[in-house]
Amino acid sequence: MFAKLGRAVTTAWALGLASTVSAQAPDCLDTAAALEFWRPIAATAGSADAEALAQPLLQCLNSPNSELRDDIAYGLFSTWLRDEQLSAERQQFLLQRLSANLGSASAELSLQRSFSALIISELLRADALRAFMTPSQREQLLQTSVQALRVERDFRGWEEGLGWVHPIAHMADVMWRFALHPTLTEAQATLILSAVRGKASTAESFYHFNEGDRLARPIAILLRRGALSSSAWLNWLASFDSPNSLSTWSAALGSAAGLNELHNSKLFIRALSDQLRGVELDRPVQEKLEELVAQFTDLV
Repeated sequence: MFAKLGRAVTTAWALGLASTVSAQAPDCLDTAAALEFWRPIAATAGSADAEALAQPLLQCLNSPNSELRDDIAYGLFSTWLRDEQLSAERQQFLLQRLSANLGSASAELSLQRSFSALIISELLRADALRAFMTPSQREQLLQTSVQALRVERDFRGWEEGLGWVHPIAHMADVMWRFALHPTLTEAQATLILSAVRGKASTAESFYHFNEGDRLARPIAILLRRGALSSSAWLNWLASFDSPNSLSTWSAALGSAAGLNELHNSKLFIRALSDQLRGVELDRPVQEKLEELVAQFTDLV
């Protein structure tokens, strides 16, 4: 009994200390002070009080400093979630806050939106292993994530002086985690297909930071899982037979927008084919994918 009492007192003291420490966390826009505060915590992530520190750490997702944003904030959240250091209640808190962050299309909040998506992908991994979301919460998160991917207009990858921005790739990672989730439904798989298709061959920008591979990954998983019928896959793949904005792929060679769409579609289809190498698909689906690879290879 005395041992239990001692542990309870120690736990209460530790939580109180952690709460005090978290209340002292500096604004992440004060880069020097924030680095001084968070570096020692990141160095001992396994012994940090994740419950108390998770909330103040959220603000670092929008830091212009890549160490704070990527190495520390993402690194800590990833470690805490994978090591199960966050309670279901704290994960619920993160779910609400991060989902709200996805809902802002403001250019000034691109970093926050992008890195919120990256942490959401970790929340989905945790939920797949030990569910803390309800089915309705999971459905709402998918709807929010799909909409965020559809309307995203920041196509930056790595930017000198800022580091990774990469919202398209990070949102594709959310689609990937949904594609892997054991509760995935056919309707949800269809929604993922639609969202990825809208960005896979965009004419708005020229992908060159591995976005094609990241976008292809959830689709490869859905194909591996047999998430949809062969006819559904054939219809979806056939949407790459011609560009969205022009009559033929040959015509795409005559404009910057057309070349963007051609380049991005090539990257995506080749990445999808590579990720499915050795996977036994329905014969018509396999033949259609091979046809598309050959089509894009001929367009030089």
